[in-house]
Amino acid sequence: MITGALDNIPGSFATLGARQENAALLRQAGVEVALSSGGESFNVRNLKQHAGNAVAYGLSWDDALRAVTMAAADILGIGGSVGTLQPGRDANLVVWDGDPFEFQTQVVRVIVHGREIKQPSRQDLLMERYKSAPPVYIKR
Repeated sequence: MITGALDNIPGSFATLGARQENAALLRQAGVEVALSSGGESFNVRNLKQHAGNAVAYGLSWDDALRAVTMAAADILGIGGSVGTLQPGRDANLVVWDGDPFEFQTQVVRVIVHGREIKQPSRQDLLMERYKSAPPVYIKR
């Protein structure tokens, strides 16, 4: 089951039973759960917030980590090559300066296919772009 952990207001009939406890309740019932960032690939950066909220609403930390790694890979049918750090598997690694599910934790390093990526993130580029706001124009 792929679910989110931020929405508790249904946006359609299909999401009528949406609750923030859904991930925890499903996992307690023995269902394999993967977390989604809401179906918007450009907002995948919010996945850690979904995982953190799922933990806040009853999902264990270990199950939240599994929901964004192993369970997600298994549900997508690619669990044999990704989802865990093991010899012979494809691995991308993110090193954080704290708990990855805490809102203010920052990425320290990103390693993709064995190479450290040092490119700025989209958020870094936007921050630089808007550091100096344009002058304020006053209506006269």
